[in-house]
Amino acid sequence: MDAVDFVIPHMGRPEMLRSTVRSILAQTRVEAIASITVVTKNETELPLCIHKKLRIIHAPEATSISEQRNRGVSSGQGPLIAFLDADIELAEDWLEVCGNLLAEKTGRVLVSAMQAHSLQAGRVERLRTVLSNVNLDQPVQFLPGRNLLVKRSAHEQVGGFPEHLQTCEDYFYTEKLSQLGELYYTSRTHYIHLGEDRSLGKTFTKEIWRSEYNLLSLTGRIVPLREWPSILLPFWMLAGFAILLAGFGSKSLLIIGLVMVILPPSLYSLRLYLKPKNDQSLPFLLLFYTVYFLARTVGTMKGTRLLLTRKLTE
Repeated sequence: MDAVDFVIPHMGRPEMLRSTVRSILAQTRVEAIASITVVTKNETELPLCIHKKLRIIHAPEATSISEQRNRGVSSGQGPLIAFLDADIELAEDWLEVCGNLLAEKTGRVLVSAMQAHSLQAGRVERLRTVLSNVNLDQPVQFLPGRNLLVKRSAHEQVGGFPEHLQTCEDYFYTEKLSQLGELYYTSRTHYIHLGEDRSLGKTFTKEIWRSEYNLLSLTGRIVPLREWPSILLPFWMLAGFAILLAGFGSKSLLIIGLVMVILPPSLYSLRLYLKPKNDQSLPFLLLFYTVYFLARTVGTMKGTRLLLTRKLTE
């Protein structure tokens, strides 16, 4: 296997970072690891074990997680780069399986593993895990940046991660990579997202943050067809709420507004409920998707100011 540089951007929760690094050093192909670079915004010392392959770069001035990742990449030179978030616990065979799959096909430029939930996972974590694993053992158009094994040549060809984005940077980046070659999402190994949402309240606040850069991430890339519903549905929901507010005194407007608001959560809930891997009740799915779409509506509306500001400064 070619040498691999692991790159981990970090901001907080050092105990999760410690688990992430520990899982890297426990890999069955640990000899293939050239370096483990943590690029942290923390100025204080991190409570990590001393290891000859581990280096820590303090970058409190970094303006985005993309800048942290790009800085970490520039400190290594291995033919392969493994991007991990700082709250990921890898299966012991992650590097071996992903490395073999990456080498299996000439046109393949990236491999990512499926998510597994923790042993103490509640309903929200289990549901978010199911949602992460909808398209397994097949090529995909984009992926979250939690666990990615990438060819360095492909990373350099797309210019690295987009440093102007605070969120959605991983979808922007992987969609660019998909224009060069195949992105493969495998079930043959896995990771656990230690920082996964474990409550509906956390889902609500995080989805607002996650979706704030949705509109800005559209510039400079080809948006795949499957991504358009998540972009347009917040505007649909907003229109539904506007009709509801304007419809007091008009029964027909109230009905139209109510249907518009409940339709997206209902359709998404029913689609997931009918999938074999789902183990959640339909009422809980309806509640989850209602919270999810409300949050994405708020986040997308907040994000319009970012898009307008960027357009005005161009």
